[in-house]
Amino acid sequence: MTAASIGIEGALGALEKASGATSLRVWMEAHRDELLSALDGRRLNWKALCAWFTEVGLTNAKGEAPSVGCAKLLWNRVGKTLEARRQRHADAASAAERLAEEKKAAREAAKASRDAEAVEAETLSQRMQEADRAESYATTKQAEVQDAHARAAVQRQERTQQQAARTQQNEIAPSDPSEFITLDLPVLKGVSKRAYLPVDPKLPPVRKGDINRLTGNAWRYGDDLPGYPSKRNYEYEKDWLRDVGLLLRHRHPTNLTMTPEEKFVMRGAKSCIPNLY
Repeated sequence: MTAASIGIEGALGALEKASGATSLRVWMEAHRDELLSALDGRRLNWKALCAWFTEVGLTNAKGEAPSVGCAKLLWNRVGKTLEARRQRHADAASAAERLAEEKKAAREAAKASRDAEAVEAETLSQRMQEADRAESYATTKQAEVQDAHARAAVQRQERTQQQAARTQQNEIAPSDPSEFITLDLPVLKGVSKRAYLPVDPKLPPVRKGDINRLTGNAWRYGDDLPGYPSKRNYEYEKDWLRDVGLLLRHRHPTNLTMTPEEKFVMRGAKSCIPNLY
């Protein structure tokens, strides 16, 4: 292979691009790949090449024209140097790529961590809100229960006071029997003798809710009606309802002329005593 066959002008142009360097090693490092590509697999003509190296002034490390053996040795060294350089570049690129991937993975992990923390914070916030609502509801219900208990206690106290007042009235000392009065009532079939017993005008009428001293039960069907027998003379309210019901019907053939209190007692008598009339 001659110098003309590898293109002296091209080699000289490449030499000029090497900034005037005369080192054969520098030239080989700059143009080894280019020369191999131009040869396309053909073997190098080292004799012709060394003649051309001498002609263009390329020298070895000692400043001497290179021999064939020296040029071959230098060629192989340059090849190893370039291969090592490429490997370093590849390793550096691979390391940079791995670093980029690690940074990307770290960013994604950090984002996932932030997202997880945000979800956890939102979940915690919802749980706290639910706990606050539950506590508020419990507090409200507790307040309602306390209010209900308080109202019930007030109502019990009022009932106790009313009962005490009624009991006090009932405990008024009776009048002398000579002062008792007898009600002007018609004698009717079915009405017991209790209805016609004299009554003490000094004692107050029995009220609905008062306690029957004989049975311990509260009277349910209205107050004593003026002009009619008092519950004081009866042990059981049913007996009182029978007598008063018969007397009411005798005085009022219909309910139209009855007072609301009389109507209430009449309804109670009908509900408690079958076939009253």
